[in-house]
Amino acid sequence: MAEKRKALVAVKDRDLKTIIFPEQTIRLLEQVADVDWIAEGEPYDSRQLAADIGRYDVCITSWGSPKFTPEVLERAHRLRFIGHAAGTVIPIVDPSVFDRDIVIVNANRALAMSTAELTMALMLAASWDLPGYSARLKNGHWPKNSCETVMGLSGTTVGLIGYGEISIELIRLLHPFDVNILLYSRHCSRERAQELGVELVPLDRLLQASDIISVHSTLTPQTAGMIGPRELELIRDGALLINTARAALIDRDALYRHLGQGRIYAALDVFEREPLDPKDELLHLPNVLCVPHIGGFSSHWKGRLGLLVVEDLLRFFRGEQVYGGVSREYFNRMSRY
Repeated sequence: MAEKRKALVAVKDRDLKTIIFPEQTIRLLEQVADVDWIAEGEPYDSRQLAADIGRYDVCITSWGSPKFTPEVLERAHRLRFIGHAAGTVIPIVDPSVFDRDIVIVNANRALAMSTAELTMALMLAASWDLPGYSARLKNGHWPKNSCETVMGLSGTTVGLIGYGEISIELIRLLHPFDVNILLYSRHCSRERAQELGVELVPLDRLLQASDIISVHSTLTPQTAGMIGPRELELIRDGALLINTARAALIDRDALYRHLGQGRIYAALDVFEREPLDPKDELLHLPNVLCVPHIGGFSSHWKGRLGLLVVEDLLRFFRGEQVYGGVSREYFNRMSRY
C-alpha cells in the first residue's frame, strides 16, 4: 500500500479555520493525506515554515498564513502542491515558486461568486434607491407613486470594467434583466465576449454609454488610478458607479468631488482606508451607498473555500487538471495589497 502524503494546514486563526474547513472538508482531506495543523492563535512565520516544510508534500494556506519565501522554497524538497483557501496568492508565494515543480491553486471562484452576488445586490438596491426611500420613510415622507420613478436595473446599459471570474458570474446573473452589457478588458478576446453575450468596447465609450458602471479589475501598478479625473468626467449625469474590487482603482479626490456635487451615484464596498472613518464624507452623502468590504461574506461560498482547494488536491493526485490553478501569467495579473 502506498504511503499517504503528508499535508500541513498553515492556518492559525480558529474562527477562519471553522469557516473554511467544515467537518466534511477535513474528512475528505484526511482520506488522501496525513494532516498536521499549526497551533491556533500562536505566532507562525516564514522562518518556522522553513523549518517544517521539508516533511510535507502539500501545504494549505489562507489569509494570514506565512509566505513561501525563497528560503522556505529551498527547503521544500517534497512539496508538490500549495492550495490557497482564499483569493490572490501574492502575499503567500514568492514568484520564484513558478520555477519549481509545484502546483499552486486558489479558491478564488468561491469569492468571485460571493462578490458577484453582492455586486448584483448593490445594483438593485442603488438603482432602486432603496436606502434613500427607507431613510425618507423613517422621517415621515411617503412618495407620490403616480409621478416618482427610479432607474431600476431592467433595460439599462451596464458597463463592466475588468474580465475575470467575478465579471463572468455577474454577466450570468444580469442576463435575465434584459440589460445591454458592455465590457472593457485587455484580457478578453472578441470571440469570448461574443460567447458571453457582451460587447467589448474601449473604456471611454463604456463610461459615456453606461447607466451603471461596475469595477472588477485587479489592482496592479498598471491599473492603479485607472479611473481618474478625466474618466470620471466622461460618466453621464445620474449614472451609478459600483466598486467591489479595490478602492485605489479610482482616483479618490476626483471621486469625492463628483459625489459631493451629486452628479453621479455610487455603491462602494471598498475604501482606501479600512475601516472607514465614521466621519468620512461618503457616509453622509445621500447619493452614496457604503457597505464594509463584505464581498466575500456569503456563508455558502465562504464555506466552500477549503473544499475547492481539497477537491483540486484530489484531482492533482489523480493526475487530472486542476480547476483553480495559478499560472505565472495569472499571478502577474493578481491584485497587490
